Amino acid sequence: QGSKQLLNNYPVYITSKQWDEAVNSSKKDGRRLLRYLIRFVFTTDELKYSCGLGKRKRSVQSGETGPERRPLDPVKVTCLREFIRMHCTSNPDWWMPSEEQINKVFSDAVGHARQGRAVGTFLHNGNSYYEGTDHPGSQDEVFNRGIQDGSGD
Repeated sequence: QGSKQLLNNYPVYITSKQWDEAVNSSKKDGRRLLRYLIRFVFTTDELKYSCGLGKRKRSVQSGETGPERRPLDPVKVTCLREFIRMHCTSNPDWWMPSEEQINKVFSDAVGHARQGRAVGTFLHNGNSYYEGTDHPGSQDEVFNRGIQDGSGD
């Protein structure tokens, strides 16, 4: 079970098995790849108790009580961003997500973690609910099956 370092100058590692799963399940889409990598690099708790990328500054004014949410580890975030760009640049057949799309993948991951579902459960056969599915069958049927099952990966 070897570890793969994503980028040389960052202490961020995933296992070879995770890398294979991420690449094979991503269908050459940089956003999907990023979604898998976030799940491998951050724990559910890290995501759940973070304020995501820390871009929205609302907790100050609203006077929320409770643990202060900290932004996700900027080293990991930067590493994943750079890695996705590098991977898509060196593999031109991969879809390169924009800055906004990359940010959205991070905030979606945080949102899903907070809903108390493992970050992975919103993937159904590698398709996420909010991107539409690439196979026949009504959206509701897919959605309900995914929720009721509740077994995670």
